Order: sequence, then structure tokens, then C-alpha cells
Amino acid sequence: MACFFPFRCRARAQVLPCQESAFRVTLEAELKDPGTDWPLSQGWGLVVSSDEALRELVIVNIQESTSVKHWNLEHPECPIEVGQAILEVNGKTERNEMLEAPELWGKKAWKDGKVLIQMLIDVQLTPRQRSFFNLAIRRYDVVDEFLEATKVAHNVCMVEPCTICQDALDGSSDVVRLSCGHHFHKCCAQKRFFSQKNFRCPCCNNLLGGWN
Repeated sequence: MACFFPFRCRARAQVLPCQESAFRVTLEAELKDPGTDWPLSQGWGLVVSSDEALRELVIVNIQESTSVKHWNLEHPECPIEVGQAILEVNGKTERNEMLEAPELWGKKAWKDGKVLIQMLIDVQLTPRQRSFFNLAIRRYDVVDEFLEATKVAHNVCMVEPCTICQDALDGSSDVVRLSCGHHFHKCCAQKRFFSQKNFRCPCCNNLLGGWN
């Protein structure tokens, strides 16, 4: 489930002053085609979750991401990892505002052709965050197991684009074929199904499964 930058890019990471167990991250990517949106499947690779009992976002999975990989290589003392809490996204600290921030999904490009995200990350989960994280991991595993069973052969190219992100199904990322016959990037379907109570096809709304 590769989720690389779609255009020629440069990822820059910066550590800002922090307190206790939290650290600040700045990730930057330069797009080859300024002014265009960054497809959802090509975002920062972060799969996050939260609920009404939490103000923070919890990192449940990190899909392959050039910028996160660069950050972790350059700053091994404070890597971005699964099981951390995101306390702030580009100045937004409310849960819903962070979840809806287009920068979190890489969908907002600056006029100068750069996509920028700044996050405050805490490496120590509270007991409530830890309990939610454990539940979220189990949910993610259910989604991953379901989609693995529907994955098509690697490097298969499709005529139609992925209708979730509108990017080409060109074989550079894993592709799944649902029982209704529709194809999507696996990473796109993972994010969609992870946030749903039941698994429904984004194209035809056909019920495909759900949580046990």
C-alpha cells in the first residue's frame, strides 16, 4: 500500500522547541504542478482516529510516506510512530477541526507549490488514549484482513481511476477489487472503511461487511 508523493517533491522536517514528552514537527513537500490538490491516496500516510471522549487524534497506522520516512531518518530521537497522539494540526487543537483539516490529508497546496503541515505530537498516551488505541488497532486489523482477501495481482493497471481519490490505478499502489466489482487503492479503502460502521462500496453503496 504505497502512498508516495505524486509529483517531484522535497520533504523537509524541523524540530521545534517542546516540553516534556511532546515534540513539534514540520513536514513540507514541493509539488511539481503548483495549485493542484494532492490526492488523498498520496497524503502524509497517517491513519488517525479519535472519538468524542478524546480531544486528540491517535496514530493507528503509518502507510508508506516519503516525508515521514525522511523525518524519522533525520530525527531518530523523536520519530513519528504508531501509538502517538496528535495534539495540534497547523494551529488547530479541537478534534473535529484537526480531523477536517485538509492539510492533514495533503489536499491543500500553497500558491508557491508547497504543501505544509505542522503537528504537535505526544509520545506518551494517557490511559484513556491507550484504551482507545488498542480498540482502534483491532478495528484496523479487521479492515486490513478484509481488504487483503480482495487484493488483486500487484502492478495491475486499471482503465478507471480510484473513485475515492480520483488518482490513477496504475499499479504503483496495491489495488483491491470488492465483491461488487469496483476497484480502489487499498490505502484509500483502508481509510474509508476504518472510519465506517459497516463496509460499503464508495461507488454503489453495496454492503460488504462490518465489525463483528
